[in-house]
Amino acid sequence: MRTKAYAKINLFLDVVGKREDGYHLLDMVMVPIDTFDTLSIEPAENVVMECDRYYIPTDGRNTVIKAYELMRDRYSIKDSHAIRLVKNIPAQAGMAGGSADAAAMIRLLNDEYRLGLTVEQMMELALSVGADVPFCVLNQSARVSGIGEVIEPFERKLNAYMILIKPKFGISTPALFKSFTFDKKTQTASIDSMIEALTTDNYPLFISSIYNRLQQEAVKQFPELQKMIDLLLSLGFDAAAMTGSGSVIYGVTQDENVVNQAVKALVYKFPYVKKTRML
Repeated sequence: MRTKAYAKINLFLDVVGKREDGYHLLDMVMVPIDTFDTLSIEPAENVVMECDRYYIPTDGRNTVIKAYELMRDRYSIKDSHAIRLVKNIPAQAGMAGGSADAAAMIRLLNDEYRLGLTVEQMMELALSVGADVPFCVLNQSARVSGIGEVIEPFERKLNAYMILIKPKFGISTPALFKSFTFDKKTQTASIDSMIEALTTDNYPLFISSIYNRLQQEAVKQFPELQKMIDLLLSLGFDAAAMTGSGSVIYGVTQDENVVNQAVKALVYKFPYVKKTRML
């Protein structure tokens, strides 16, 4: 049995507070994109996982195994499986690759064993695996707040092409948040304007509303990110920004030719270059 695990992009990300336990409170607009990993399971004598990327752990550190064991324990699944993960979403990229894989496992086991779980029930289970996993279970444009547990989906009418580029380095989410400070915000866009743009197909408003508060700190630590943003703008994209805590930079356009030409120009410049679009 096989399924796709779709990545996400942050079109808007604000850090609005910090809890006593150290977790930061966020207010975000996230959309799934047509870039995905592939996860499959088949019956086996013992639980074993393999991945086509040597650097991806295949033991209890992997969110796929965490989700798998959670579902087995919760629903008394006695069978064992061989798990295979084919990665297309880069690690430490801000695209929720690990979360998407975990969400895919929850959906797979729900279907395989006909558990009859609703999306809401799967999302509730997913939160114990990771903050982005509930959104990946939902797999729909949404406003996401708190630490990722408050999800308000909406119907998106706007669509756009994107290019994804990743430098050689990744960015550790915990490390970036550790260095984050609540400096005075300089942006004028609001999350409400982003949601309005997406739900009314207002492309100019959408472009002016793209925002990531973590980007300033990331650029401070990794100046190459700003050069990547400037490069995408010079290639004709209407906007470019970092997704999540990075290190992937995305460019946005409604002209497919802009993406096609950019892929040709950049495919040998960066270790990861991908054409995609909002799902």
